[in-house]
Formats: sequence, structure tokens, C-alpha cells
Amino acid sequence: MNSNKQMLVSVIMSVYNEKENWLIEAIESILTQSYKNLEFIIILDNPNNSELDVLIENYCKCDTRIRYFKNEKNIGLVKSLNFALSHAKGDFIARMDADDISFPDRFEKQINYFNCHPDIDFMGARCINIDEDGNELYKDAIMPEDMKLIKSCLVNVDFVNHPTWFFKKKCADKLGGYREITCAEDYDFLLRLITSGFKLASTNEFLVKYRIRSSGISKSNSLQQLLYSKHVVKMYKDRLKFGFESESVECLKNIKIDANEESKYSLALEGLTKSKGYKKKNEVYRIYLILKSYISSKYLRILLKDITFHKFKKAFYIKTSHKTTN
Repeated sequence: MNSNKQMLVSVIMSVYNEKENWLIEAIESILTQSYKNLEFIIILDNPNNSELDVLIENYCKCDTRIRYFKNEKNIGLVKSLNFALSHAKGDFIARMDADDISFPDRFEKQINYFNCHPDIDFMGARCINIDEDGNELYKDAIMPEDMKLIKSCLVNVDFVNHPTWFFKKKCADKLGGYREITCAEDYDFLLRLITSGFKLASTNEFLVKYRIRSSGISKSNSLQQLLYSKHVVKMYKDRLKFGFESESVECLKNIKIDANEESKYSLALEGLTKSKGYKKKNEVYRIYLILKSYISSKYLRILLKDITFHKFKKAFYIKTSHKTTN
């Protein structure tokens, strides 16, 4: 662990309208990490939220590792994260959301992983998903760990939860940070890492409690997220095939979101998410929720097809790997 202490971890987090108790839990989970050599860059993207401003200022007085910045106006998550990246001094970047909770040994385990795998540039981990009151809803499925499988599966599903990210700062430096792609900026970042030659990995340890919010971006813009993700994958395939993108980020502005389809998809997605809570408890009702979601939205059917391919690839890879080792 002596070499670990020389490595500075820059934790970047944007704050907007989170409940005070959520933000307290998020901040405390970083400041009480077993790995101490970190800087905690907090961006308040809602300068009118005086309660959160005071709360963060009080933490600044108690811990000098916090570097606090308050935007003059709301500029959005992507620009806030890029601003944080531009001020990061660490060897590694760790993402954190203002309503999630990192496990106490999260950074220690992630640093140790990089020490054991020096060729890796980026890693993610699994989450325990919780509701707004902190109650456990369900756990993330097993993730692909191998670069080959990660590359294959990412074409179908963005399975690496953003607040678990831990990566070398050179990754962000080479990519120039996130691109302005609402709802899919993290997906785009991951796929650009691959085409830039970086090596990705993941651990199947649970390192973060991820809060499912009824008013979260992924729910309020769920169809937009799906369509933008599809566009991000298309740009990725263009880079692999041609060496450049035939369509730009600007083309996202031409994607039309039908309000009626958005409503159908959001409800179907909510049912699909709810079904996870009945796994092993009430299999019949779980299947009913999945079928109901499948029937109610054509876009949900697209999502389920991608999820099915993702699961098939994992299962096939695990089966063939097991045969090889035997």
C-alpha cells in the first residue's frame, strides 16, 4: 500500500437539486473512504440552491480535500463534469453522483485492481440499487470483465454504471472530456475510449449504492436516452469501419421524440424495472410485468432485444471460457 499512497484520486461530482440527506450520505461516503489520498471536486450547478450551498461550504471547513466550485448559472451535467475534469490534479478520476453512496473501501479496491492490472485504463463495478429511502431494490447483474466481451456487449447495452467509474486521467485528457450528448454522454465516452485504444475492465464487486429516483434524468428522458444511445453506437461503428463519424453530434438535434411514444416507453420501462424486484420471489408476476412492457411499447421491444443479445453473449462467453479452462 505504500505505492498506493502516492497516487492521487480526483473524485468529481456535480450537485443540482438533491435532497440534503442524500447529499450528506454521498459526501460522507467519500470523505470516510479507507483510501485517503484524494481530492473531492464538487460542482454546484444550481447557484440558487442556498441550502446545498451552505451544506457544502460547511464540509469545506471540515475537510481540506474538498475543492468546491459554484457555477454562476445552470450549465448542465456535461459541462459541469468537464469543468471538474479541467481542474482535476489526480492520477485517477473517480465519478460520484450526489445521491449515491460509495462503499467505504471502494477506492482502495479500485486502486488495488489497477496495481494488479497495470495495462488497464478504465474500470467499472456493480451497484446495489436502492430507492429514495435507501431501501434495497435489486442488485446489478453479473458484468463482463474481459475487454473482448466488454467491447462486444457495449454495442447492445451500456451496462457500466456511471458513478462506479474509475479511470486514468490520461483517458479524459485524450478524449477532451465528455461530449454534449444529453442522456448518453457516458455511453459515448466509453465507446470513444475503445476507439482511442484504451483498455477497459470491470469488477463484479459491489462498490456503490445507486439511488433510483422517480424524477431522475433516465426516467424523464427515457426514450431520448434510448434513441441517443442508438446514435452513439452508430457513430462508434462508423469510427471502427471508416475511421471517422459519418454523422456528427449535431445530428442528434434532428431526432424527433414523439410525446405519446415517450409516455408509452416510460411506463413500459418502469414496469420492466419493477419486475427485477420480483425475481425469485414471484416469478409468474415478474414474467407478467415483462410481457406487459413488451407489448405496450415498440421501443421497449428494441431495448429487450438488446438486453437479450447482451445476456446471450455473456452466457456464451462464460460457457466457452469454462470449456477452455477445463
